[in-house]
Amino acid sequence: MEISDIWTTIIIPLLIGPLFIYLKSVYDNYTQNKREHNLLVYNTKIDYLSSILTNFYWPLYLKLLCIHQLNYNIPIKNDYEYKSDDSSEGEDSELENNDNITINIINKNKSTSIILDTETIHLMEQNINQLFKETIEIIENNIYKVILSKSLNKHIVEFIKFCKIRHIIHEGSIEKKYNIEYFGTKDNTSKLLKLIEFELNKYKEQYNTLLETGPFN
Repeated sequence: MEISDIWTTIIIPLLIGPLFIYLKSVYDNYTQNKREHNLLVYNTKIDYLSSILTNFYWPLYLKLLCIHQLNYNIPIKNDYEYKSDDSSEGEDSELENNDNITINIINKNKSTSIILDTETIHLMEQNINQLFKETIEIIENNIYKVILSKSLNKHIVEFIKFCKIRHIIHEGSIEKKYNIEYFGTKDNTSKLLKLIEFELNKYKEQYNTLLETGPFN
């Protein structure tokens, strides 16, 4: 056997074989690590989106929607109080003895006046107060989980302030005396609802897209 034959049939295969096996092993490890990394990133994104949708955006959106649909107010006599300071005793006595109260039902930025008995208004007050309480709890318990835009953060802060003030002055109650805007706040539920709905749809679309494409596409 000639030397050239020895190199081509024995020595070169012995050298190339282990090198090929080593390179294939490196490539397989790289591919496996890349797949594991992609899977980890995918699961992290899925878990994050699932968490903020389940714990923050969906429950907050539904609570705000209920508040928006059930919202009402009792007309005031001036910019500061429900009862004017110069109201006569006869007028106050007549108001206190009247079992029916006129309230404004707010729907789609339109206000409709209706007359309800005080017991019904008390039930409405309890219902909407509970909704506000649950909404604040959702925000306070889960806001650290989400990344908020500057606009959304601003309106959430304003909404929290509104909720605290409305609780102090008994907003929505026939016992309420002061106009809430006198305290430098106002009801921004509608605006906040629109912002939350926008964010909800955005993250819901991202979540559905990830489910459709999978971790390796």
